Amino acid sequence: MKLLALTPLFLSALVSAYSIHGSFVPSALLPNPALLPPSTSLTLTTSGTTRHALVQRDNKFVFRDVPEGSYLLDVQCPTHHFGPLRVDVDSRGDANVYMTFRGNEWSNMGEKRDYPIELQPMRTAEYYVVREGFNPTKLLANPMILVAIVSFVAIVGLPKLVEKMDPELKAEFAESQRKAGSVQSNPLGSIDVAGFLAGKSSPDPPAAPAQSGKGKGKKN
Repeated sequence: MKLLALTPLFLSALVSAYSIHGSFVPSALLPNPALLPPSTSLTLTTSGTTRHALVQRDNKFVFRDVPEGSYLLDVQCPTHHFGPLRVDVDSRGDANVYMTFRGNEWSNMGEKRDYPIELQPMRTAEYYVVREGFNPTKLLANPMILVAIVSFVAIVGLPKLVEKMDPELKAEFAESQRKAGSVQSNPLGSIDVAGFLAGKSSPDPPAAPAQSGKGKGKKN
């Protein structure tokens, strides 16, 4: 009796399970889908459930016993990247396929695709970074190189600019350079460095001049 009571539930579960079909089709990035690595696999994911499928010899795949619901189809391939797809299975077993992307709101459906599903790679997988060759423009963009170039231009071009200056302006410029050089030549000229290092806070008072003559004697 118990088996007879569970039979309708079992049959209803079988009736509500469907198959999702698709295939890999030729494209510019993958002219022959048969060259896909044997490790290529597909997943059909919904909340708490993930179904797996492998690529068959005829480049087709099938997910069996798929209940009604909404799923995310992903392709795991070491040589090519495939975009994710949204697959909605209704109560009649009809599948509606939409383009989607990671981070997209599930309520926001993308462009509708044909069914059975046809998969083409978006780009090839790149695992190595190609070493860049010598690039003069990037060398000139280096801040140290720019500073060196500006310094060189200033050293070479400033004397020529001074030669073309007005004589009065040239004399004024030379005078300002002379004053600046005299100030920078000995900025500590008025400081007693030896006394400062010896711990003296003020300079020594000037010594009294020595008496050159003899003292006068007392008168008798």
